Amino acid sequence: MMRLLSYMLLSFLVVANVSKAEDAKSLEEMVANQNFFINTYVESKTTNAKRIVSNAEPKIYSGTDKIADKQRMEERGFELIGYSDFKAGNVAPDLAMPQAKKVHAEVVLVYSERADKPSATAKIQQLREAKKTGQAPLEAGASYAYFASYWAKIAKPSMGVHVKVPEKDDDADGLLVMVVIDGSAAEKAGITKDDFLVSIGEVTLLKVADLTKAVTQYAGQTVDVVYTRNRMRLESKMTLN
Repeated sequence: MMRLLSYMLLSFLVVANVSKAEDAKSLEEMVANQNFFINTYVESKTTNAKRIVSNAEPKIYSGTDKIADKQRMEERGFELIGYSDFKAGNVAPDLAMPQAKKVHAEVVLVYSERADKPSATAKIQQLREAKKTGQAPLEAGASYAYFASYWAKIAKPSMGVHVKVPEKDDDADGLLVMVVIDGSAAEKAGITKDDFLVSIGEVTLLKVADLTKAVTQYAGQTVDVVYTRNRMRLESKMTLN
């Protein structure tokens, strides 16, 4: 009887250990298969811009400066679709590809920077290990902050500017130009970033809706545009698409 009980107890422990090992393995697989670019993705607010769906493979680049890169991407006629933002260990930028394909992004910019600072002791230990092995020092347990922005090309706009209502401190009339798209009607008319659009044709520009009204009203026409630059009033002619 005692032998039977011992055998049953041993069998129970073996099954329990196997079950525990399988659970641990499942957990490891779950963590290994986790894609932070997908899990942390946040969709950007939609606009009325018409996006061009590309069938080409998305291109992934290393970003350098989030603000400057955003400005340049918008100037090139791209719109931000969404972004991923997370902290993790060593994550390959190529893992952003599945999410890029899912949202039909044409370009992805990936940024990463060290999120923790190793202690002096850890650095010395890394150098010692590197000296022994003759290889570059490894930073075990390093944590990095990752950010990926997903971009889609938009159809050529009628005018080609991003604007906003100026702040009270600007003390200027019109709409502040934030971005001028390369090759657009606005660029050809000589309008640049930080100009203030005052009027297009007979439409005075006080709010963003006024710009939409003017562009619709004068679509396909050559029209006078009034703007200011360094408080100087300027006029030009612009042919809207």
